[in-house]
Amino acid sequence: MTSTRFTPVLWLAAFSLLGPVIAWAHDPFLSYTNIWLRPNEMEVDCSLARASAARLMMDTPAGPQPPLLLTPDNIDNYLPALKKAGEKLFEVTAGGKLLAPIEVDVELNEEGDGVDFTIVYPRSPATPLRIAAIYIKLLPDDGYATALTLFDNDRNVLDSGENLDTNNLGTDLKAPPPSLSPSPKNGPPTTGQQW
Repeated sequence: MTSTRFTPVLWLAAFSLLGPVIAWAHDPFLSYTNIWLRPNEMEVDCSLARASAARLMMDTPAGPQPPLLLTPDNIDNYLPALKKAGEKLFEVTAGGKLLAPIEVDVELNEEGDGVDFTIVYPRSPATPLRIAAIYIKLLPDDGYATALTLFDNDRNVLDSGENLDTNNLGTDLKAPPPSLSPSPKNGPPTTGQQW
């Protein structure tokens, strides 16, 4: 009779394959930022660890005090403060002119281990379009960073792979002017030109 039990070697192999996925999903020092260029606006979706988002509501985010714990039960109490923090996560300029957010939305992610910010900026025909993750400088100097991906309205990747950290807080986005942004489609993302 053949045993269907997993041997210790098989368990070790299974966990070693899952380790990077689990670490990526719960990395408290890395945020993920997707930028969507639309004809009349630019949407910035940034996902932060709950502790990082909570720190950004504090008077001194890099201070020694532990941040509060954001949970599904209490997140509604902190939405105004989180939205205010969301307005200041990024500095976006077009042609050297500062763009102010026109809308900020905040929610816990589906897994409950992060806070998702959706920040909408107006589109400007001026270039260059530049985004700086200024919130990173507010957090403790522990290696915080964000990974950026820029998509056009057809979900094509225009730019990706930038890793903004405390030494490199901004990047010029190679974005077409608003009038050249295509109309939305419902198809799956495709890979386009990368830089």
